[in-house]
Amino acid sequence: MLNIKIAGMDSGVIISIFGNSVNNSGGNSDMSPEKVLGYIQSGIAIAIFFVSLFISLFAVSGVYPDLLKKGSIDLILSKPISRYSIFFQRFSGAMTVIAGSIFYILIFSWVVLSSKFGMWNVRFLYSGALILIFFYNIFSVLALLSMLLKNGVVSLLLTYFIVFILSPIVSAIDRFSVISNKIYRPLISSLDFILPKLSDTVIGITDMVTGKDISVYVLAGPFLTGTAVLLISAYIFRKTDF
Repeated sequence: MLNIKIAGMDSGVIISIFGNSVNNSGGNSDMSPEKVLGYIQSGIAIAIFFVSLFISLFAVSGVYPDLLKKGSIDLILSKPISRYSIFFQRFSGAMTVIAGSIFYILIFSWVVLSSKFGMWNVRFLYSGALILIFFYNIFSVLALLSMLLKNGVVSLLLTYFIVFILSPIVSAIDRFSVISNKIYRPLISSLDFILPKLSDTVIGITDMVTGKDISVYVLAGPFLTGTAVLLISAYIFRKTDF
């Protein structure tokens, strides 16, 4: 149970967690208010991250399959707009809506918690960039599968399979050197580099919020691979004969 009480100006914030008190004025305490705030904000950021994986990805799963339906695509392609513009406008529109939803919740919870604790941890807002970059990565995968399969449900299920099953298995095989063959080992390592890293992103979010250093790869890796996959998807859309 978390109970936050705002006392007088001089007494600071008094927090009771499972019977243990934490306050700003010092004294015997297992945890400082900064650490408690970091843990709470980390939990909120991770919760937003998983919500974006399920609800937000489900919400945008029909963006491209609906576009590719007979009649809809004919009407759009009849307009004097390049196919690349059509593709990227759809993608950027969906990303803008998701980004707005993510940062709305982050900013609202940040203001409430910060005003309660009297500490404004800006790094909590920065965690939104990690969430958005990971979503950008998997949305790119979803867009590619939609271009190839033209089916929103199947594309969404395959995306979930890649993120939650295939990627952790490949990562474990590469990390623990399960396959030592000189031919297959580089392939596994390359595949591990390309696939979305769910666990690395969760760790990165926690480290970001609590003030620890994070690897540049946590940001650059998903962004670069997502961009590459997105460009391939756009090229397929450009070359497809509808």
